[in-house]
Amino acid sequence: MSEIIETPRYACALGGALSTVTAMNSFVPIIHAGPGCGVQLFYGQSFVGGYQGSGRLGGVSVPSTNTYEREVVFGGEPRLREQIQNTIELIKGDKYIVLTGCTAELIGDDVKAVVREFEDKALVLYAETAGFKGSSYVGYEIVLNSFVDQLVKEKPKEDKLVNILGIVPSQDIFWQGNLAEIERILNKLGLKVNTFFNGRSINDASSAALNIVLSPWVGAVLAEKLQERFGTPYLVNPLPIGVTETNSFLKRVGAALGIEVAEVIAQEEEQTYKSIEKGADLVVDFDLQLRFATITDSNYGIALSKFLVNDFGWIPSLAVISDDISEKYRESIKKELNFSPGLSPAVVFESDSGKIWEAVEKEGPNFIFGGSLDKDLAGKIGANRLSISYPITDRVVLDRGYAGYKGAINLIEDVLSAIVAPL
Repeated sequence: MSEIIETPRYACALGGALSTVTAMNSFVPIIHAGPGCGVQLFYGQSFVGGYQGSGRLGGVSVPSTNTYEREVVFGGEPRLREQIQNTIELIKGDKYIVLTGCTAELIGDDVKAVVREFEDKALVLYAETAGFKGSSYVGYEIVLNSFVDQLVKEKPKEDKLVNILGIVPSQDIFWQGNLAEIERILNKLGLKVNTFFNGRSINDASSAALNIVLSPWVGAVLAEKLQERFGTPYLVNPLPIGVTETNSFLKRVGAALGIEVAEVIAQEEEQTYKSIEKGADLVVDFDLQLRFATITDSNYGIALSKFLVNDFGWIPSLAVISDDISEKYRESIKKELNFSPGLSPAVVFESDSGKIWEAVEKEGPNFIFGGSLDKDLAGKIGANRLSISYPITDRVVLDRGYAGYKGAINLIEDVLSAIVAPL
């Protein structure tokens, strides 16, 4: 039997699909769902996701069928047909995609058949993204899989092109800054990068020489599909933060593509350590070796813990993994968080915020990496905190990121600022 989850830290599948499509710019989304789904997801992902805004075709400008009781009783296909036609006439776009919500899938509308009627008028795709299918992470995977099935064709390989998978726009509030830093570093290796959000088209996905999944699980199924269909190898590497993990990441990429990475690593190390040294006096003088807890999805749980333990010398207390992850991935995530004896955090897989707060209060860390929901908890146990995971309402995030070398500097600045802010 399903359970009620108190204040989950993710949107539904439709939300993940919608944020992914709007981040691509070249697609015009059309929501086939009940009234309010689109606008609520906008407020739920943008306003509590660091106030990132809506973009050209996001927010309240997204076309929607707004199906009511009439469509539930008699079917929503006529209304969908009308909305697609109106959207093509009013909104100029290269490609259109219908994203279905719960109502459309519950009543069994044949969206595929309706979309086919417009083959001669525009390129219209569809993705079955009912919210009940899962979280925003699942929606991201569904919509990208739909693109691969309906849009991506075999193209000649480009030996210096890589695709980046696994970063979910808006759900990862720092997605733009993270992807920009990863692209910057890979460009220094002489590689071209397709994130699908940086101006390159998903049509070119089959041209890549390597698919890089920057998550312990999100995007892995898509990478397997691309390997089966186009023979593209892939590697799975959680988001790298800091010198140790970014060096390791670049070495894996270099080995996969047969390119030398030592010179780039040396340059980035030198610059990063020069910046980090500036904060060393503060850390030493204030004795800031703290016990920390993370309340994040699996990607940030791994990335933050590895950086804070290996590069910053902090002590992990608890890692709460909040992204409703499948059982088959849980053991591998625990292994990623297994440091030396006595230095591994307790790992809890939990999406219910009430249960999360109980677990954190029991551990009593000095510092909490979580979201805005955890402000009262931090005050209750006397811990410092930094909002780093969805939802965030106490920070404005434009293009800040924590990935890679420069992201680690941002993270140290933000952590130390949170500590000294009350002084």
